[in-house]
Amino acid sequence: MAERRPLIARRLRPGHWVAVDVFAAVALAAGFSVPAVLAPESAGVPPFVAAPVIALACLPTAVRRRWPVPVCAAVLVAAVIAPFAGWQEAFVPLAVALHAVALLRARRTAVTALVAALAVTAAGAAIGAPSWTEAASVCGFAWLLLGLAWTIGLAVREQRAYAAQAVARSAQAAATAERLRVAREVHDVVAHSMGLISMRAGIANHVAATHPEEAGEALSIIEETSRKALTDLRGLLGLLRDIPEDRDDGAPRMVDRLRELVAAIPDGHVRVELDVEPGLALGGEAALVVHRLVQESLTNVLRHAGPARCRVTVVTRARREVVEVVVEVVDDGRGGAPRTGGHGLAGLEERVTLHGGTFSAGPEPGGGFAVRARLPLPSGSGSGSGSGEDDR
Repeated sequence: MAERRPLIARRLRPGHWVAVDVFAAVALAAGFSVPAVLAPESAGVPPFVAAPVIALACLPTAVRRRWPVPVCAAVLVAAVIAPFAGWQEAFVPLAVALHAVALLRARRTAVTALVAALAVTAAGAAIGAPSWTEAASVCGFAWLLLGLAWTIGLAVREQRAYAAQAVARSAQAAATAERLRVAREVHDVVAHSMGLISMRAGIANHVAATHPEEAGEALSIIEETSRKALTDLRGLLGLLRDIPEDRDDGAPRMVDRLRELVAAIPDGHVRVELDVEPGLALGGEAALVVHRLVQESLTNVLRHAGPARCRVTVVTRARREVVEVVVEVVDDGRGGAPRTGGHGLAGLEERVTLHGGTFSAGPEPGGGFAVRARLPLPSGSGSGSGSGEDDR
């Protein structure tokens, strides 16, 4: 089916609206002047009296968007003179001018213009109509037209203001979300690397005098960790410069990164067991979220758990016809409530929530601390089989 294009594909520019107003003003002037010239006996006044009044009322509306208040004032003057010239339809160009005031000026100015227009129209109907019945009929119709034009102009003005506020709020929300995303990336990259460097530096300082070979090994690991941190920071800076980052790592790349994280843990401090489902294939944002989950969780284990054992599990499970990747990082260290003032767990929860998953972190009943997360995967992702139905 062919795509339907709008009648006006491009947004009209100010010059286009001026052309529309000029055409409308000339059409109004011609439409009211021709009957006054061809049938002057119906108005009871000569054509040279009615035609200038009609021109004064209609032609200024051509520039109503540029000078709405002066144009409305000029049309009001013409509307005051119109009954004496035998012209009873001055409320039509007055409605056009009133619409521009309501659309482009403050509400107080628009209300003042509306009251003046209603008063002038009522006076003109009373002067020009042969009877009170006809005057009431003409006045009611004129007031209806004036009120409708004024209401439409005010409604469009309010709608534009609301749309501008919505765009500003949306831009502010997008900027806030971007700042939070950058903050999460910086925290995850810097905190983990600095935690490992601090741990290894402490070990090197402690054994420098008695076991220089261990101190040298620790310094080598510090050097390697620093280089990886610099690489991650360069990738983050590239992301901020809108350089696309290759996040479609696939199974081997993600598993290798998890193994690198585990291998960087100091020996004898925390024993980490890595359990990744065989054949697990994750790419794109899901792989990044899993990597950051494990990275931040291991950093917290190093900082707060003390000497402990830690188990990292990454598997897929089918749950209500949705395949999820389940990440668990559980240690048997000191545990306790999450530390206040940090941003690591809060950033993890934001990442998982933005990905449509669930996140929990807290002390275990038997001691230790656990971080658990579930991330829904697109159809066709994962290992292809999963670990069966999970009703937990």
